[in-house]
Amino acid sequence: MKRAVSSLCVLAVALIAVLGGMTYASADTVEEECDLVFRQALEEVIQAEGVTSPTIEVRKHPLYDIDLQLMGFAYCMAYDGQEGYAVVVNTDGVFRVSEFYMSAQVPFTDRAGQWIYVQPFSYLVWENEQYIEPETEKVVDSESVYALGDKAFRAGSTVTMGSNTIYYTNRTVDTFSLAKRCPAYVAVGLNNACAPTAGANIVGYWTRLFPELIPGFTPGSTQLGFYLYKESASEVQPVIQELYTLMGTDDKGTTISEFKSGMQSYVAARSREVHFFSTFLFDSFNYNDAKRILKSGIPLVLFVDGCEVISYNSIKDDHEYYQYMNVQGCHTMTGFGYQDVTYEFSNGSTRTDSFIQVATGMLDMRKGYYNLYYSTQLDDCFGVHIY
Repeated sequence: MKRAVSSLCVLAVALIAVLGGMTYASADTVEEECDLVFRQALEEVIQAEGVTSPTIEVRKHPLYDIDLQLMGFAYCMAYDGQEGYAVVVNTDGVFRVSEFYMSAQVPFTDRAGQWIYVQPFSYLVWENEQYIEPETEKVVDSESVYALGDKAFRAGSTVTMGSNTIYYTNRTVDTFSLAKRCPAYVAVGLNNACAPTAGANIVGYWTRLFPELIPGFTPGSTQLGFYLYKESASEVQPVIQELYTLMGTDDKGTTISEFKSGMQSYVAARSREVHFFSTFLFDSFNYNDAKRILKSGIPLVLFVDGCEVISYNSIKDDHEYYQYMNVQGCHTMTGFGYQDVTYEFSNGSTRTDSFIQVATGMLDMRKGYYNLYYSTQLDDCFGVHIY
């Protein structure tokens, strides 16, 4: 969804401030938290290494994670004919120095694209719609980028990962899914692309019945009587890119009306139609309507403000263990099923948790179960029927 974000770009020297006899050049008229972290580290390094140059010029350049979310900054230093650099990133809500060298050239070698800090000593650049290793100039394919997902640093302001265990005396489940395995695509190289990605998951789902939606693409296969969709495929990236354009997605995201109009334009260009089935009645979400739509074979799109998604690691007779992902802010996901879990506890009490089975559009947890009633605001939810 659309939300307010700060506008950041490649920064040039605009303000000069004096730091203990050194000259510090920054593009910001107001020193931000990341700048303060850098300045403190610079003071410590200057004292430790005995740097005596009267002037250190510093240029500040944005750094992104592999999802192209702003994560921090590279500070490129020049003094006495030498070069140095520092990396300050935020992976857990706090800015910290990850690398600091007074005599080394910044690894990105002043490339024009978006600088991506994968992890210490691992770097990429997003340039000309592709990922490039700055040192070797080699293009990195999408699958290799996906493989980096579990190891890569991620911007820490919106996503929190963790785990939990629930102990019980009895556990019963009512569950339904549109397929044994559903699409779980992730956008490559696009900012704020959760809505176009959700749309692509919908398109991929219906391509099983209408191949013209993604010509030449086989969305899955039948195995042992079950249909298994591909969870990722390079053929889907152009679909996400087209939907990104049709929906008018920008640095603030995508509105609900933009999502619908973009889907209508994409489907109409393939000589098909699309209809949206609301699950809201008098501004309130109707879970039974959502179940009914899913059972009729139609996937959902969910627009949320904050959410928790869980993925089960193990389910035993007396306890379950799962990973969770908490997402702050507005996000869009695709719903492919539901699950109601009723727990009976040793003290005689019971509890029922209700979930929508989702494709999140995020590498952190591509698929899982969205908790409908925990730390979330569901802004809209509707079925998307392409025919």
